[in-house]
Amino acid sequence: MNTLSSAVLPPPLKPGARIGVFAPSGAFNPERVAKGCDLIRGWGFEPVEAPNLGGVFRYLAGTDVQRTRDMVWALTDPGLDAAWMARGGYGLTRLLRGGLPERLPPRPVIGFSDGTALMSALWQRGVVGVHGPVLHSVADLTDPPSQDHLRALLGGDGAAQLDGHSLVKGEVTAPLVGGNLCMLASTCGTPLQLDARGCILLLEDVSEPPYKLDRTLEQLDQAGVFEGVVGVALGDFVGSTLPTHDTWTIEDVLMEHIGRLEVPVVAGLPVGHGARNRAFLHGAPATLTRHALVLEDPR
Repeated sequence: MNTLSSAVLPPPLKPGARIGVFAPSGAFNPERVAKGCDLIRGWGFEPVEAPNLGGVFRYLAGTDVQRTRDMVWALTDPGLDAAWMARGGYGLTRLLRGGLPERLPPRPVIGFSDGTALMSALWQRGVVGVHGPVLHSVADLTDPPSQDHLRALLGGDGAAQLDGHSLVKGEVTAPLVGGNLCMLASTCGTPLQLDARGCILLLEDVSEPPYKLDRTLEQLDQAGVFEGVVGVALGDFVGSTLPTHDTWTIEDVLMEHIGRLEVPVVAGLPVGHGARNRAFLHGAPATLTRHALVLEDPR
């Protein structure tokens, strides 16, 4: 279990910072990633493409060897100030079988979705990542408030209040970890399984029918991921819809599992695969209140 006192925080980026763009997961649309790069150029940063960026191998953005080399480059190259995932999808767990590089210079590492596995791997090493939009979506699929917040976070001001609604009342302050529900479930029983003891656990997902959400929550529960969790923050579950005649809700499915924990729960938070995708420092402290998740930035 990691604590903030032992965590390595990413330093704020200064104008002109060089950001390594790498694709450790699925193949991507080059035009959309180019739009993301144009956006961050407008923020005063310089995107630098990984040597194998643009590769394609089946449904992946290159072979495992190519993607691993690019990931190591993005995480360790001394000429870079940050590392930003081009896209999620699938593929990171294939690269993390051997763990992360031994030396990890402090830098923002930005991603989500399939990047949940990378956030978990960094957290195991006591490194705080940036759970936020990938370049594939940041320019035209992310709303302006989320873009503005991400820009502020990268500059050193990631504090924010994310409004939602309470499902279980209470207040708690703890490190905020987690991410995509299906990705967290896929790491159960592997060395990448998230240790969320003493933490607030954030969960979000996209286009998963209710029975699959139920199944993945059951898997997390039986694998012990919920053990020691002190609060739960529920983001967007985009595309997880019910037939119109049903009287139960997605929240009912979630709370059947999470309600047993008897910890504060706030739902409807603007984090996930929709246009609302506020970035947060994965592993930094946050506070669950009666109706919100308050993000802290201890840098």
